[in-house]
Amino acid sequence: MIRKFIKNEKVANVVEWIVSISAAIVLSLFIRQFVFTAAVVSGPSMEPTLQDGDRVIVNRISIRLNAPTNGDIVAFPYPANPDDKHIKRIIGVPGDLVNVYNNQIFINDVLFIDEYSPDGVILTGDMSFPVLIREDEFFVLGDNRLNSKDSRFASVGLIQREDIIGSAWLRFIPVDNMGVLR
Repeated sequence: MIRKFIKNEKVANVVEWIVSISAAIVLSLFIRQFVFTAAVVSGPSMEPTLQDGDRVIVNRISIRLNAPTNGDIVAFPYPANPDDKHIKRIIGVPGDLVNVYNNQIFINDVLFIDEYSPDGVILTGDMSFPVLIREDEFFVLGDNRLNSKDSRFASVGLIQREDIIGSAWLRFIPVDNMGVLR
């Protein structure tokens, strides 16, 4: 198409390359901003599910089309430092009453059976419980309950839906542990 307007073959080739590279850059920026992005797990808070240094693909679309649900692993900016992204698991959704006492979690007065945390120990943190989760808020925990700054702590608190970047969907590094997250 460009060759119709540019008669010089060399100039036409350069223009085609520039257009192709520009289109690829724009497409990749669009995909990163609106479809998928990558995130790096920092620290042990999601062990054993995710390890420090794991790289994950965060699906930005699913979180916009469907409300996050219990068990979803989500990425969000850390409230005290928005440039720092956190990855945690949702365990409380709008309308839930979350209570933490005697090293156990209760959701709507029912003991939360924790399949994600191997030790099952829950520390209270510095939040006041019980917490009623309002519309468009979520209660998140790291899978490593003994070493996670999450909704049990005022520095994180409840996560607003608008602040959720997306669902951590796929671990791609390390390659030998690549797979869909649950």
